[in-house]
Amino acid sequence: MTIDRIAKGGDGVGRANGLACFVPRTAPGDVAQVAYVAHARHGRGRVLQIVTPSAHRVEPRCVHYERDRCGGCQLQHLDDATQHEARRHIVQDALARIGKRTIDLPELVTGDSWGYRGRLTLMLLPRGRGWTGGLHPHDDAARVFHLEECPIANPVLVQCWRDLRERLHGMPTDRFLRVSFRLLSADAGAETVAVVVQGGEAWSGAAEWAAALLRASSPVRAVWWLPRGGEAVGLAGDVATDAATVGAAFELERVAPGGNAPPDEAAEAGRYEPDAREALAFAQVNPRVAMALRDFVYASVQSFSPTRVIDAYAGSGELTERFARDGAHVVSIEADASGTTATRRRVDDAGLAERVEVVTALVESALASALPADVVVLNPPRAGVAVGVTALLEQAASRGVRGIVYVSCDPATLARDLARVPGWRIDAVRCFDMFPQTAHVETVCVLRPETTT
Repeated sequence: MTIDRIAKGGDGVGRANGLACFVPRTAPGDVAQVAYVAHARHGRGRVLQIVTPSAHRVEPRCVHYERDRCGGCQLQHLDDATQHEARRHIVQDALARIGKRTIDLPELVTGDSWGYRGRLTLMLLPRGRGWTGGLHPHDDAARVFHLEECPIANPVLVQCWRDLRERLHGMPTDRFLRVSFRLLSADAGAETVAVVVQGGEAWSGAAEWAAALLRASSPVRAVWWLPRGGEAVGLAGDVATDAATVGAAFELERVAPGGNAPPDEAAEAGRYEPDAREALAFAQVNPRVAMALRDFVYASVQSFSPTRVIDAYAGSGELTERFARDGAHVVSIEADASGTTATRRRVDDAGLAERVEVVTALVESALASALPADVVVLNPPRAGVAVGVTALLEQAASRGVRGIVYVSCDPATLARDLARVPGWRIDAVRCFDMFPQTAHVETVCVLRPETTT
């Protein structure tokens, strides 16, 4: 089989007896011997042998990529240029095939290819009397391999994991745990980290364990525990100072696929599935590209010279504050109460409370009463927006809406939602390489009513 292109999700695509076949860890131009299973409309395959390797192949940098079939990355075997082209084509193809929208190949904003992640989340599974910690193989969601390195993560996060790995005894009892390392500051030589342990219902000795970790790992400034079904507890360190930062991170964990689900569920299949609101979150995983994305969203909204903005799926309110500082009245809508609490604190501290209305509700419940507005910003989770939201937006031009700025981490759901609003034309599309070495791509789409000039 000859591999022709990279599909959404990172698999290479070739044809077997006329059937499109999806094969992980292949590159455009590979000639491979593939074993596959035919389904109704496609095939799923695995490589038996690379007969002729593609010129676009490179040696994966991470030892786990091939040895342990790590599911955290999907594209380490491709050079940067091929990865960039794949992401641009994934967005263009999705908008054409699903959204019935024809666009030029979109621009892709890039950043560092390695060491960019400001957050590292690992699974811990019981093994004997202890734990093994790491990530899932891409083809075995029930297994966790022992993590030694992660070249896409900031090195200080990996060092903190190594420090914690020596202290896995004394963790809370559960069928599995998560441990997250979140970069609080990124100044060279002065990086600080918050550690978040998730899972368990009881943890005797938690404060002592956390204090020992602070002593053993100099970058760790705060240790938190999020028990199963409970509220976050600050265990040690400067938890008061870091409450807003870690609170925003907790919000993201709760809405992201998987949550506290068992590791054999599809959402725990070994891949990192980013939620779109991460692109604007306070605790962003890729700060440099996130800043470029925020700036583009902000400039796109300002191009409409708005006096009233709806910031839907607003997270912890970073964009809400920015719009209000420019004099707009902002309705900030977020379903997660921790997000709206952070937004209220943010705008109160900035002296902007009179310009901001903070609503804790599902967007599909609150959007109608929030209208009219000049611009609506959408930053939904991977599932996209509810059909009721697109139904309202299709008629929103008649209620004064002059622009929609849609932030998406899933080109397929973006395309589906665009197909539901045929009365709006695409004014601009820009992609952001937020997660190099993976198949994920962030997209910002700016829409104007078809009737405007």
